[in-house]
Amino acid sequence: MCAALQIQIIPASSPQAKGRVERNHGTHQDRLVKKLRRRGIADDAAANAYLEAEYWAAHNTRFAQAATAPDDFHRRCPTARRLDHVFRLEATRAVGQDWVVRYRNRAFQLVRQSQHAPARSTVTVCEWPDGHVAIEYRGRAVPWTDVTTAVSRRVAPPPLVRPASSVAPRPPIAHAEHPWRLGYKRMHTPTPQDEPRTVVIEGTFLSS
Repeated sequence: MCAALQIQIIPASSPQAKGRVERNHGTHQDRLVKKLRRRGIADDAAANAYLEAEYWAAHNTRFAQAATAPDDFHRRCPTARRLDHVFRLEATRAVGQDWVVRYRNRAFQLVRQSQHAPARSTVTVCEWPDGHVAIEYRGRAVPWTDVTTAVSRRVAPPPLVRPASSVAPRPPIAHAEHPWRLGYKRMHTPTPQDEPRTVVIEGTFLSS
């Protein structure tokens, strides 16, 4: 918003500048709150009227400092139409293949600009404090229709569930005394015939 109004934000990057800002805030938090409480002011309209009529004049008379130069560098205030165009929230959204834009759990059906599906097109969704929403494409407003209710009624197809009869049962696990397990043990148990033997042939030892 500041960039649109050509306003440059200068942060207080030094301790001295930060202290000056905090002292100013502390003065208002101490004096203004007490004065509002004494007058029984508890709503925004009455507080703004008190600021314009009494508080600012008395505060500036005591704490204001004269400028080093009399020149006025303030620019002319923009028009109300310009301010209304600037003071809004903007968000970039992609346009779906069905020309639907989603924004904050809402679905907006754009009026088709052609017979072809949009190719990676993006639009700017603008929202004002009163809830008014507008959609712009390259600075131009695009007509749309709120189809949030219609989209929410779309029921997803149920997940594919395989019937119980088609699921193969898990084979039972054989116990330790099962013939299969006993036969496996016999196959892997060494026998006396498998033990190494030594044979003497004409004074030569052969190991097998």
